Amino acid sequence: MNRVLVLALGGGLLIGAVGLVIATAEQNQGAQFIGTGQPISEDQVRQKLQSDGWSDVQIRREGRYFEAIGTKDGQVNRVAVDSQTGRLRAEEEEDDD
Repeated sequence: MNRVLVLALGGGLLIGAVGLVIATAEQNQGAQFIGTGQPISEDQVRQKLQSDGWSDVQIRREGRYFEAIGTKDGQVNRVAVDSQTGRLRAEEEEDDD
């Protein structure tokens, strides 16, 4: 009986730990920018930004990210979008050299 209780508690702790790891990993991802579930193109990024009110959009490829700069509401803005997931770059990944 004690073994069953120990195994049940151990299994519950293991399931909880796996859930915590998954939740933490999802928090480290940036917000969904283009939700296709597939890799995205530079044209998709440009179209999305322009539909969101950006103008003078310039995009360059930096590794797996599309880095865009443009004007919105009279201010220059920058954004980096993961070409594989369509998600914005998570803040801790940004490199402000």
